[in-house]
Parts: sequence; C-alpha cells; structure tokens
Amino acid sequence: MAKSKMNLRYKSPKRERNKNKNEVSSDIQIKSFLVNLFSVVLFIGVVYLGVLGLKALGVFDPGYKKPTKETTQINYEYILLGTVFDRTEKDYYVIFDDYDKNTNKYVNNLVKDNAKVPVYKVDTSKPENTSCLSDTSNPNAKNASELKINDITVIRITKGKIAKYITGSEKIEEYFNK
Repeated sequence: MAKSKMNLRYKSPKRERNKNKNEVSSDIQIKSFLVNLFSVVLFIGVVYLGVLGLKALGVFDPGYKKPTKETTQINYEYILLGTVFDRTEKDYYVIFDDYDKNTNKYVNNLVKDNAKVPVYKVDTSKPENTSCLSDTSNPNAKNASELKINDITVIRITKGKIAKYITGSEKIEEYFNK
C-alpha cells in the first residue's frame, strides 16, 4: 500500500499545565475582600432604607389598601375661577353662586333660559374657587385674580372683558325679565 493512501495519526504533544502560574499577593486579596465587603454592606443599606421608606408610607400597616384610581369626570357646566376669562367663545355668561346651598335655583334657570349665549357656573363653595369671595365686589376686574364676589353674581364677558356685572338675585331677575 502506498503511503499517500494511509491515514496516519500523529500523537499530539502533551499540554503543559500550570506553565504560567500567577501568584496573587496578599495586598490584592485584601483589596478584593474589602471591595466585596463594601458592596455587600452598601446593598444591605439600600434595601434597609427602602424598607424604612415603605414602612413610613404605611405599606406594612394592617388594613392597608392600595389607593384606587378614580375616573376623571369632565363637567362642561361648572368651570374653575381661573378659567373665567379664558373661554373659547367671544360672548358668554358666568354665574357665581354657592351651589351647595341650592338657594338660587330660580335665578340659575332664569339665566339659562333667557341667555342666548353659553352660560357657565362657578361654584364658590369649592375650595379652589373661594379666593374670589369678599365683602365687596369688583366689577372692573381684568383677570381672575382681581375678581371679588360677595353675593350671587352674573357676569357677561365679551372678548375676554367684563361687559356686564350684576350682583344680587333681584337685580339679576330684573335684567333677564326685560
């Protein structure tokens, strides 16, 4: 048989082990130990602070209930005091009244029925609208922070300015019964 057709296997050289043996000095071992120890202590500290924060929020108290998300309701009839001068219409009425008492339903219906422009309501019983309550009225207000209301009031706003300022249920009835 010819040598070219023979499948010869040669023995592979032995692998040399531990040829490049690295010796770690004690300084490097100490530094490595201290870094690992600091990392573990830092992690435990962060977890402990997180648990303290959750405890302060009352998560672990008995009877804790997760807060529920309520749906937002948009009411186009009632507006906030700060948006009185910012409506998109050029001409509209705004009624300022304490709607918790419901004492002036007649006046509110009278304004709605006789006004040919949109009518908005500001409930002065709500905490966000109480800043306009005062002993005196200010019919010359230029913005919402200058508004002063002392009784049921109807304001007609034209082009972002007060066109008519009516205070008191009797005067409002006279104005809309003409």
